[in-house]
Amino acid sequence: MKIAILSTAVLLITIGVMSQYKLILGLNQNVSLVAGSDTYDYFESLYTYGDAGPPCYLIFNNVNYSDPNNIPTMNFIAASLATLNSTILPPIYTWTTSFQNFINPSATWSNDCGSKQAALLPFEDQMKMFVNIKILSTCCQSYGVCGEQYSGDIIFDDYGNVIATRYRYQN
Repeated sequence: MKIAILSTAVLLITIGVMSQYKLILGLNQNVSLVAGSDTYDYFESLYTYGDAGPPCYLIFNNVNYSDPNNIPTMNFIAASLATLNSTILPPIYTWTTSFQNFINPSATWSNDCGSKQAALLPFEDQMKMFVNIKILSTCCQSYGVCGEQYSGDIIFDDYGNVIATRYRYQN
């Protein structure tokens, strides 16, 4: 009897050691949740859409935005990021292209968007006007020149100067 118990114990320990490399650690959270609950739905959405990866931000700090060469360079950076298809998921949310369109005084949208007036202002005032272009405005809906969606991507200091901006994307 002792030999049977001892051999069964050794067999179970051997199976346990061998199977530890095959078992997936942890349980799916939804195993212990009620189907249809908010938490259950959250984790189901997380598993379904979570493959997109975490949000990424490219921060531009201490940039002289009033230098006319810097905005096209920033556009080039965004275009270069867009070519990294294996690691970055489109779209890349960048304010620079829409901003350049906004300050173009000879564009067809210049009257609806206030571009003629903005072209005469200093950079900081242009940016303030730009981030106040509402998504439901004619400028945004008809011409695609939108600034409100980038208001969280452009940081102003207490004096109204742009101190940092960012691009948003998924990887």
